Amino acid sequence: MAKKSKIKALKQEVASRKKKVARQEDKLKKAKKALKKAA
Repeated sequence: MAKKSKIKALKQEVASRKKKVARQEDKLKKAKKALKKAA
């Protein structure tokens, strides 16, 4: 049981990290679009 909960926690950590990265990439894309409009 302990092993299963550890795996679950790891999967959740990886998922949250992926979400953070996706959000950062989204911000970068929006920033690039804004720069193109300003230029």
